Amino acid sequence: MSIAPSALPIGMRGIEKRFGSVPVLRDLNLDVEAGEFLTLLGPSGSGKTTLL
Repeated sequence: MSIAPSALPIGMRGIEKRFGSVPVLRDLNLDVEAGEFLTLLGPSGSGKTTLL
């Protein structure tokens, strides 16, 4: 698999998510550069799917 040189990276800044009054993600920053591979690992209920 090859990545085009012009492929845009993924960037998130200040992501926040609440379920009611319960904060589940607070001030999250994440960068994935072109060509990088990211895996989200963690126990059940740790927010992996919420982030996606």
